[in-house]
Amino acid sequence: MKALILDDNTKISSMIQSLLEKYFSKSIRQIDTVASVKQAVEAIQREEYQLFLFDIHLGKETSFEIFTQIEKTNAKVIFITGHEKYAIEAIKHKAFDYILKPINIAEFKAAIEKALETIQKEQKTGSANEFRIKQENSLMLRALDSIKLVRLNEVVYLEASGPYTDVYLDNQEKITVTKHLKDFENKLEETGFFRVHNSFIINTLKINKIVKKDGLTVEMNSKKSIVLSTRRKEDFLRFIENFLEI
Repeated sequence: MKALILDDNTKISSMIQSLLEKYFSKSIRQIDTVASVKQAVEAIQREEYQLFLFDIHLGKETSFEIFTQIEKTNAKVIFITGHEKYAIEAIKHKAFDYILKPINIAEFKAAIEKALETIQKEQKTGSANEFRIKQENSLMLRALDSIKLVRLNEVVYLEASGPYTDVYLDNQEKITVTKHLKDFENKLEETGFFRVHNSFIINTLKINKIVKKDGLTVEMNSKKSIVLSTRRKEDFLRFIENFLEI
């Protein structure tokens, strides 16, 4: 996640940066600081930020001017200012939060935590929706005696079967395909499928529940239970945390 700090007082921008680094370094990987509207616009045109922390009064200009010079953004904006009079205008610019100077650290932390939680939730929802859209695409399966066309969102999981792969669908149908599981792993990358074991690739949108007992077991909506391999456990949990809401 990337954050942009705008304040014409370098001491304050340095303090804000230090607070972010101290309390939120695990979530915010990049923090940039600028001191003017022009610098902010240039930075936003170069980078895709998820969080803005903007002072409002900047000499003869205000940070509100930025929003007339950039394309629409989904970044969460937290205004940090010493002027209460800007509150209504900040709301008009869809401020996520409004913090008055001098900065109260507890208030600051609460605002950032709330913003990060919202950003992460939106990112997960966006990724899940993207997977659903991609799964509207069809997959050609060359079976032993025919060629079948199925939508990705019909596939629950795939299981290695020697030199073949068994593809299990929502309707309980099993299609044996004349390809190795590895061939599907490459093809299904970035569509919401995940290889949880040498013998299994699952559709993560078809997960019913995850059982954290004696390792990690995934129960699919078909009631099939699949035990994750130990070496894939951390990657799988990271994938679920970053992209899906289970």
